[in-house]
Amino acid sequence: MSNDNLLSIGGFALLSGLSLHALRHYDEVGLLPPAVVDPDTGYRRYRPDQVQRARLIGALRKVDLPLDEVRQVLDDPDPITRKAVLTRHQQELAERAHTLSRMVHTLDHYIEHGVAMPQVTSPRIVQVTINVRSLSEARAFYEHVFAAEFNEEISSFQIGTWPGEEFFLLTVAHEPNHPGPAGPSRFGLLVADLDTVHKRALDAGAAEIEPPADRPWKPRSSCVADPSGNRIDLFQS
Repeated sequence: MSNDNLLSIGGFALLSGLSLHALRHYDEVGLLPPAVVDPDTGYRRYRPDQVQRARLIGALRKVDLPLDEVRQVLDDPDPITRKAVLTRHQQELAERAHTLSRMVHTLDHYIEHGVAMPQVTSPRIVQVTINVRSLSEARAFYEHVFAAEFNEEISSFQIGTWPGEEFFLLTVAHEPNHPGPAGPSRFGLLVADLDTVHKRALDAGAAEIEPPADRPWKPRSSCVADPSGNRIDLFQS
């Protein structure tokens, strides 16, 4: 194709609906490289048949799909894999929506009654220490399944923020300052959608100990073992 048939980056931006900044970034990460880059000026030019891919990228980014998963949806030939990526993201968005809804409810309370320092009215567990077989494996598991942020300074997965009712530290044992238990640990977590989190844990490498079930004396619950053998009781919040 001659350069006369190529689109300037400005024209391509208009046709695709993507910004110039986004197009440059997608080029840098290899998601949408231009057809030609002028070696002297760095000016980018695109083929008209690239517009469809650009529009698909824009559509997927509008639902906040991460770039690596956008690439997988666009490039993986297996439709089952593509559907699984989108389904997993849908579940994550649903959990985020639930969390945001709770935040809105809390803000409504603050607006109506004012903001006060939360008071601890009864003891509750805020830290559990676990042994792990591989820190990188554990990080991948807990970050994916529970969206837990790993704080390297304190060697802990942090769930929620302090002060807050959801604050919880899942500390990875490290000698000599914080030795771990004699074997695998067992602890429980409240989750917004038990069945979704249970399935996501299995997909991330957990072993199923008890499937989700309803019992008269406690919330709907299940149990899985993380890749290092620590057992996690999941409870429907």
